[in-house]
Amino acid sequence: MKYEIIRKLIEENLDKVEFGEFGKGVSDEWVKKAEIRLNMSLPKSYIWWLKNYSGGEINGEEIFSIYEIDFDEVVGGDIVYINELNRRNGISNTKQLVIQENDQGESYYFDLSHLDNNGEYPIFSDMDKKKYADNFLDFIEKKIKQ
Repeated sequence: MKYEIIRKLIEENLDKVEFGEFGKGVSDEWVKKAEIRLNMSLPKSYIWWLKNYSGGEINGEEIFSIYEIDFDEVVGGDIVYINELNRRNGISNTKQLVIQENDQGESYYFDLSHLDNNGEYPIFSDMDKKKYADNFLDFIEKKIKQ
């Protein structure tokens, strides 16, 4: 994966990107708790982002992360909270893991039915049902370059 390329791209675009301080991200314990609660393994590139940046926004649009608050009490952009809520309300299903929603009513999600050999899921837009990115790092890159 192209982790260093993405890290450099983030550092060069701090006018568009508001992530946590690099290296001070989500703990392994909370990543595991989220995977258990969601009943899935999160993609490796998304875990890298969580563990290094914790969470944040690109161009003012939050990418859902793990807030490290009990999942039964958390609200906001916690990935477990959002996905449990969306599934309950029929907005998404168990083959989708929503990672971002915007003000135009568009959401982006990991397509959980297509795991590649690197442990990555493609990301689709729910507006046109087309693939937006091959993996999470490509998603970040495209969002920054928009």
